[in-house]
Amino acid sequence: KFWQKLFSQLDQYPQLHFVFVSQIFANEVFEDYHVELPKDRYSIIPNCVDTELFCYRKKDPEQRKKLLSIRPYVSNNYGNDLTVKCIQELAQEPWFNELDIRIIGSGVLFDSTVQPLKKYPNVTLEKRFLRQDEIAAIHKEYGVLLVPTRLDTQGVSRDEAMAGGLVPVTNAVQAVPEFVDDDCAILVPPEDYK
Repeated sequence: KFWQKLFSQLDQYPQLHFVFVSQIFANEVFEDYHVELPKDRYSIIPNCVDTELFCYRKKDPEQRKKLLSIRPYVSNNYGNDLTVKCIQELAQEPWFNELDIRIIGSGVLFDSTVQPLKKYPNVTLEKRFLRQDEIAAIHKEYGVLLVPTRLDTQGVSRDEAMAGGLVPVTNAVQAVPEFVDDDCAILVPPEDYK
């Protein structure tokens, strides 16, 4: 009710300027509230990344074999099932045992989602949440971040990993292409896990 009232009275507040984290999110708000703001009434400012905590560290080429996933397991929107399918595809490769894969997360879908990965000795599964400083420290050990998604308006955790030097593997859905491209990520079509 607050936002509906505010948007309906915009002409009374010419000094009011809105900030959204992505154009996709702005578009969603416009659609939800049946409003279209003129470009001079809003800005897109992505969420910031604490680059002192998530600081860049040059990666050794061997770290390309160290794959990491840190995700919530509360919704299929996070695409964790795509991570599982990706790892199952990788398991078909003769060099699969050279990979060190670590999956960290928690939520109601964790156990059922990662169940197929329990048979792989080079896949470590950790059901837990992490503090930001723990995440930053783990980033230093890995080279690739598996971060598929079906729904994303910002992707802060992906960007924190990139700040630390990891290469994200993600899907080109919603706002993702506003933040990454083929020069800094492995960007694949929606639902693509191969």
